Amino acid sequence: MSAGTAQPVGTTRRTGWWVAVTAVSVVVIGITITWAFFVMRSVMDVGGACADGGPYVSAQPCPDAAWLLPVAVPVMLLTAIFGSMAATTVNAPNLLIPMWALLFGSLGWNFLEYAFIGPDVVWGWLVCGVLFWLMAAPAVFLMLVAVKNAVVPPREERSSGARWWVPAYSALFAVGFLIGAWSYDAIS
Repeated sequence: MSAGTAQPVGTTRRTGWWVAVTAVSVVVIGITITWAFFVMRSVMDVGGACADGGPYVSAQPCPDAAWLLPVAVPVMLLTAIFGSMAATTVNAPNLLIPMWALLFGSLGWNFLEYAFIGPDVVWGWLVCGVLFWLMAAPAVFLMLVAVKNAVVPPREERSSGARWWVPAYSALFAVGFLIGAWSYDAIS
């Protein structure tokens, strides 16, 4: 290593810290998206609306794990924001785009599936499903462009070293999904 390329002492430790923060952020986003997906399904199973307590008691109480949704969404958003800041320090893709695509894609899937589950089409859920997939589409497009650039980077970025983030994010999201599914099942 030449004198001009020497790294300051502790740089590797700091880089390892940011890699760990990014990895944990991806797992947490996977968990929270999974919670949102399953909570939405449980609420749709009881008709799509529920309430517990308060001055106006609903005829339809919420499923046991419904409280996870108001926990999952802010945790997901904050994790995506702060995880993206960590990711940029290690030349990793930001987390807001995959979070957006996976959240709206999965919730749109729920709307579309439940629109066709009964004998008649539920048009409100069908419209919501199409709208959610339309909201996910730009993020999916950006993810596909990012994957293409990671696999075949533009000439000026050939030595970026960021390719390994594509399979790493996929594996970490899968771990988050498994933990989220397990914890949702344990809670509900």
